[in-house]
Amino acid sequence: MDNLLVAENICKQFGNTTALNNVSINIPRESIYGLLGPNGAGKTTFIRIINQISMPDSGMVYLDGKPLQANDVSHIGYLPEERGLYKSMKVGEQALYLARLKGLSKAEAKERLDYWFTKLDIKHWWDKKIQ
Repeated sequence: MDNLLVAENICKQFGNTTALNNVSINIPRESIYGLLGPNGAGKTTFIRIINQISMPDSGMVYLDGKPLQANDVSHIGYLPEERGLYKSMKVGEQALYLARLKGLSKAEAKERLDYWFTKLDIKHWWDKKIQ
């Protein structure tokens, strides 16, 4: 089977702490894949490298057979833990903010979010606070 995402020998250190030590993974196309492990195992660090939030100290990540590029991130979904939400923001504002982080213009983000909020029948959540 063809692999969609391949990571080869990914290493990442933070000071004297090794977060990832030669991590390699092949994720097949058309699959659902999860990363399981205890706190401190490097799951979040690996996901941040895939999303180019941080870069590996060494190793390579390939998407669709090519080295991962900055513009590839727009095709990768990432939902961080709860603490990534701003509880005083309204749901719609938070959704707009996250869409803008993925590179959408404000107008395009608003248009897409309006579509999905309507399709999922959740427009009544737009002006509610996250908390």
